[in-house]
Amino acid sequence: MSVTHLPNTHYTGLVLDQKKQLLGEGFDWLANLRKQAAEQFSASGFPTFREEEWRYTNITPIEKNQFTLPDVAGQVDSAFVDSVLLDDCHHIVFVDGFYQAELSSLKDIPNGVIVSALSDGLVDNEALIKSLLDSVVETPALGFINFNTALFSDGALICIEENTVVDKPIQVAFISSKQGALTLSNTRNLILAQASSKAQIIETYHAVDDSCYLTNVVSELVVEPNANLSHHRLQSESTSAYHIGGVYSRLEKNAIFNQNSYTFGASISRTEAHATLGEASDCTMDGLYVGQDRQHMDQHTRLNHAQPHAVSNEFYKGILGDHSTGVFQGRIIVAQDAQKTDAAMNNRNLLLSDRAEVDTKPQLEIYADDVKCAHGVTVGQLDDAAVFYLQSRGVDNQTAKNMLTFAFANEMIERVSFEPLRMALLANLLKRFPQAGMKKEWL
Repeated sequence: MSVTHLPNTHYTGLVLDQKKQLLGEGFDWLANLRKQAAEQFSASGFPTFREEEWRYTNITPIEKNQFTLPDVAGQVDSAFVDSVLLDDCHHIVFVDGFYQAELSSLKDIPNGVIVSALSDGLVDNEALIKSLLDSVVETPALGFINFNTALFSDGALICIEENTVVDKPIQVAFISSKQGALTLSNTRNLILAQASSKAQIIETYHAVDDSCYLTNVVSELVVEPNANLSHHRLQSESTSAYHIGGVYSRLEKNAIFNQNSYTFGASISRTEAHATLGEASDCTMDGLYVGQDRQHMDQHTRLNHAQPHAVSNEFYKGILGDHSTGVFQGRIIVAQDAQKTDAAMNNRNLLLSDRAEVDTKPQLEIYADDVKCAHGVTVGQLDDAAVFYLQSRGVDNQTAKNMLTFAFANEMIERVSFEPLRMALLANLLKRFPQAGMKKEWL
């Protein structure tokens, strides 16, 4: 069997030989899928800013680095793991892209729920993995997706069986160790919510120290008829790292799906959130991105209304300070047969510096005539009158600005009903905009 391994320094092509063994040895269908993805990537390479979908994001710094695929996971202090694992959750933990059974807590997973690493699930759930892998992402796949398919080392498999309600959220935690510097972490998550099930999934991304590495992750989700699935994504990587992530979902008839994205880390990050909506399905997408220094954050969403009577609501907020840059590209597509569609998109941005920049590009592509679609975009700065008012009440200038900025972002965080996640988001926000004298019980 041919095994895919790391491409050359500039990623101009993927090489096939026996040097780097990847997950799936002995599974011909997976080897063929990897080979096909490798060949497609070799032909197209990574996307460039000359492409319309990537015109605002230059990934040249990623291509110039010499990232390597690690053979094993690095060491992570248990105290750090405890600090990023949320209370009252089931946990499955990956370090440098490899599953860590001793750090996970899956013993109390209820009946009717499958949670495992792909590395374990290939033996027990091969048919399920084969049916889900590469089934939701767009075809032909883009560069980073092909790159992921060819090289993914592991990832989470989650299946909520029919009529099952999961008792508490499932956290999929990805951690980069100190030994993870200049490494490539490629992971793939496969999530299936079967008919009339209900669950909440939380993906988190953290690093032990401020090192440079590349995370490339793809999550594929299928929400079957009458199922209700919530998916949260907290990206708090090293500010020296690079993060490319995508959440690709398919909603079937009467499905309900809530996808929430919170971006705080990475030097260059791009988050894709794509959903295809079936008949009478309901999709909500919320997002918050907070950039400082010279961070670049690209949020790219696509809602494809393929069937009639579906509803979608999308609301993203961005905060950009210092020399940071942000991108929001939101696209709603309404197919010809998708009559009675109700879709709304809103993007609001706050610039904290004259040097900060945001490029926002909402798009409506409508082929049906009986629809209700709307979009709105705002870009602004803090209200000087509001800052002055707080200063007149004895608050110093910087604290006044922090309070107003916090209030702008907190609207998105207040939408999170699960308290441990909400507190983790508040901690990330307060780290960037400290509030003098704020007490924990006020949050």
